[in-house]
Amino acid sequence: MADPITHSVNLFSAFSAPAHVGAEIVAGLKATLGKPNSTLVGAAIGTGMAAQAASRGGADFLLALSAGRLRSMGAPSIFSLLALRNSNDFVLDFAQSEILPFAKVPVFFGACACDPRCSIEAELQTIADAGFGAIVNFPTCIFLDGRFRADIERAGLGFQRELEMLRAAQNKSMATLAYVRTVTEAQQAAEAGVDIINLNLGWNVGGTVGGRPGLSLTQAAEFAKIVFRQIRGISKDTLCVLEGGPIVSPDQMYEVSAASKADGYIGGSTIDRVPLEASIEQITSAFKSVGTLQKRIDELERQLEHVQREYWIVGRSPSIQQIKQRIKQLAASPLPVLITGEAGTGKRLLARGIHEAARRPASKLISASTPVPSGKSLFGSAPPEGGRKVLGLFQYHPRATLLIENFETLCLDAQERLVEVIETGVYRRLGDSDKGRFEGRLILTSTQPLSQLGASGVLIPSLESRLAPGHVFLPKLRDRLEDLPLLAEHFLQALRKDRRSRKLAVDHSAYRVLMTYGWPENIRELRSVLETAAIHCEGDWIKAEHLPPLSDPDAPKPKPADEREWILDALQRHRFRRGETARYLAISRKTLYNKMRAYGLTLQPRTNA
Repeated sequence: MADPITHSVNLFSAFSAPAHVGAEIVAGLKATLGKPNSTLVGAAIGTGMAAQAASRGGADFLLALSAGRLRSMGAPSIFSLLALRNSNDFVLDFAQSEILPFAKVPVFFGACACDPRCSIEAELQTIADAGFGAIVNFPTCIFLDGRFRADIERAGLGFQRELEMLRAAQNKSMATLAYVRTVTEAQQAAEAGVDIINLNLGWNVGGTVGGRPGLSLTQAAEFAKIVFRQIRGISKDTLCVLEGGPIVSPDQMYEVSAASKADGYIGGSTIDRVPLEASIEQITSAFKSVGTLQKRIDELERQLEHVQREYWIVGRSPSIQQIKQRIKQLAASPLPVLITGEAGTGKRLLARGIHEAARRPASKLISASTPVPSGKSLFGSAPPEGGRKVLGLFQYHPRATLLIENFETLCLDAQERLVEVIETGVYRRLGDSDKGRFEGRLILTSTQPLSQLGASGVLIPSLESRLAPGHVFLPKLRDRLEDLPLLAEHFLQALRKDRRSRKLAVDHSAYRVLMTYGWPENIRELRSVLETAAIHCEGDWIKAEHLPPLSDPDAPKPKPADEREWILDALQRHRFRRGETARYLAISRKTLYNKMRAYGLTLQPRTNA
């Protein structure tokens, strides 16, 4: 009888996972990755409570690991490498009863391959019979080094045996995920055809039992970039994710993932232990000092509201912070201000903010935009024979702040007169030589960029040059999505007053929808969506099902007659990189694969140029 330690797995008829279950899991994850602004997030956990919470938070897949269970017992993850229990029986005990029955996303079973008493076939048989369709090599010898690791490898119980287990699982229609730590391990996993390769950057730092600092964020990003380049050079379909090390916050995850072009992130301690420690400590402290804490919360809320609504513009993104700094400069200056940005970005509110920041005594903000600005409404006109003269806004309000929206609709003569007002402070009435003095301020708005107005000939050059120094550009909402939660909270304040409820809030499920939408109508559309959702919401939480249907008219849509050419053009634009092509077309990868197959569009080999 062959030694189970060194015996190759050649016979796979002993068990069979449900047909194509592994392929379906991987296809589903790739379809998720193909959505705009999407990245995969996996949660490595060990309790049913953590699994359900992670799923509600939007986790795309779960890893049932012995390390997760040990963390819930108060031990660090590294204890999973000790011979405390039979690892597979340990994981099966809690994963089958607590996680699998309630999971709405794929669950990867953390399987140990190093028990010399058990054959790989028998272990996989037990795992498959329990209902698991996906496998991950954990605990794994990749965390060992030196002579200990070398001795284990020579005994046939090391990383090669883990890969042997993953090959056997994949051949039986199970999805596979491999933990790796080195370039060599990553290459071997890619050559073995593993579906997902997780580059572990070391035990997580942070919390009370976290590991010691190793790589810096910059070093981690550079190392991950090298590893992922090697993986994709071998297998372009393999998903590349990362975990551990210096990454302990979403911002750090984004920094490393963006630099290394990772497909996703797996959180273990960062999802269960570190947040749980902090939450329990903070809430206990809050109960002990509820009076002092509430006073501090009220103070912080007042400060936050002031920051959010400073100058009538809500947000703390870098672009909004720059605009607020710009407003401070312009408020103290007599320069005319031009505000450009798409419809619905808040140009009128920003104009009010600039007016109020200037603190001009006895000055009002007057709108000159109903229905559209005209030379006669601004400058007035001489009386026709036997008629009455028409007074313009410059004469009516010589000290006011005049807001002229869509100013590019003014005729060329009116634009020239506007330049004269800016340069001399004198306005001339249409039709005669009467003049008057304007001592107020001009704020103009347009939905078109200043450069486009000048290039198209709509704007005379002299007016363009006079407006350029005071130009402020308001970015689109989709370009500052980090401000969306603050904007939502700002709008919810008014909705709470209407509902006489202080508890109305946006659920995580709704935020996931809001953060992946394109917002063609910008902030104005966000407010409308939240108002509609509040009507449909009977409780205190606005959830995804309460949101109205959201469809982006700017998303590329094919014509049925030339859909094949539409897809082929997109593939060629992105050098047949299917993930990038799917995101450009705003369809899932699975849909793209099906359409390529239907139209006979074969995948071109990727060049290394």
